[in-house]
Amino acid sequence: GAFYAFPNFTGVLGRDFGGVAPQTTLELAAVLLDQAKVAIVPGEAFDAPGYARLSFALGDDDLGEGVQRIADAIAAAG
Repeated sequence: GAFYAFPNFTGVLGRDFGGVAPQTTLELAAVLLDQAKVAIVPGEAFDAPGYARLSFALGDDDLGEGVQRIADAIAAAG
């Protein structure tokens, strides 16, 4: 089994992620996979645009690393 979080990412949509400004969480998922090497499931898959599903089916160290990568990518976005 797995546990999930479903955070709201609307506040980061449209920011400049190194020349890419994602307008949807579908686009944001592609940017995070490319730039942060972290996979998220876009909220559009659940009829919830602006949100994304994060899985917690990892060990604490890996989970912390993934969340930190997301945070770093968002912090660096303009």
